[in-house]
Amino acid sequence: MPDKTMLIFRIKPKDLGEIDAAMKAVQGIKAGQVMDVKKEPIGFGIEFIKAGILVDSKDEGAVERVSNEINAMPEIEESEIEGMTLL
Repeated sequence: MPDKTMLIFRIKPKDLGEIDAAMKAVQGIKAGQVMDVKKEPIGFGIEFIKAGILVDSKDEGAVERVSNEINAMPEIEESEIEGMTLL
C-alpha cells in the first residue's frame, strides 16, 4: 500500500508582480515536503504557481493542513488542489 501522496496545487498569488516572493513562501511550507514549485502561464501575461507537495498517506489531516497553510500565507490569494497521486 502506498505510504505517500503527491498533492498538486494551483496557487494564485495576491500580486502577480510579486510571484517570485509567493513561490519562495510556498517553498517554505512545513505541513508537507515541497517537491516542485514552478510558474504556470495561463495567458495574457498572467501566471499561477503550480506546486507538488508530498504528504504521508496515512495522515488523514495532512491534505487539509497543507491547504490551510498555503491559504494563510499573506502572498497567496487562493489555492486549489488540481490533483493527487499515490506514490
